[in-house]
This record gives sequence, structure tokens and C-alpha cells, in this order.
Amino acid sequence: MKKTLILLIFSLFMANAAFADAPELPSDILSAARAGDAEAQVELGILYEYGFRMKDNKITALAWYMKAAELGNARATTYRDKLVQQLSSTEVDRARDLAATLQTSPTSK
Repeated sequence: MKKTLILLIFSLFMANAAFADAPELPSDILSAARAGDAEAQVELGILYEYGFRMKDNKITALAWYMKAAELGNARATTYRDKLVQQLSSTEVDRARDLAATLQTSPTSK
């Protein structure tokens, strides 16, 4: 029993250490997306589309996919085209309007 408890506590500490070095948090992804990083824009779109760590918002997701696709990101183009098929024309128009207002720098990655 004592060995099991020690092993469990050790496992919890190891898991916590692994999460301390976890990949970017949404705020970091947002900063990179605003800086013009197309991959970050795609990742942010995915977070919005599926509601990971934030509210599910397909219109905002589509707007970020559109921004990344403008930078030539092939994955963004695929996700954009797929999501356009799921949304109404009004929602797509709203996403286009939103994409036009997103503040990003003109760099590509």
C-alpha cells in the first residue's frame, strides 16, 4: 500500500512537470496569430471551431482560417473550405467581415 501511494504521488508530480512545459497556451497562440504567424492562426481557428479552452465559435474560427489561407497556408485552406460548407451564407459573410477587422502583421510562417 505504501509503495502504491508513493508511486501515485510521484506520478502526480511527473504529470504536473510535463504540463508545466506544455505547448503554447491560447494567449500565446493569439499573440502569434496577431503577429502574422499563419500556423498560429490555424491553431487558433481549431481552438475556436471545436471549443478547446474557449467557447465554440465557428464564425471566429472561419475568420482565422481565412487569415491564414490569405498567407498561403494549405491546411488553413482545407479547414476553411470544410467549414464554409457547414455554415450558412450569412455566417460566412460575418466571418469575412470579422477577418477583415482582425489586426495582424503581414508576416507569414
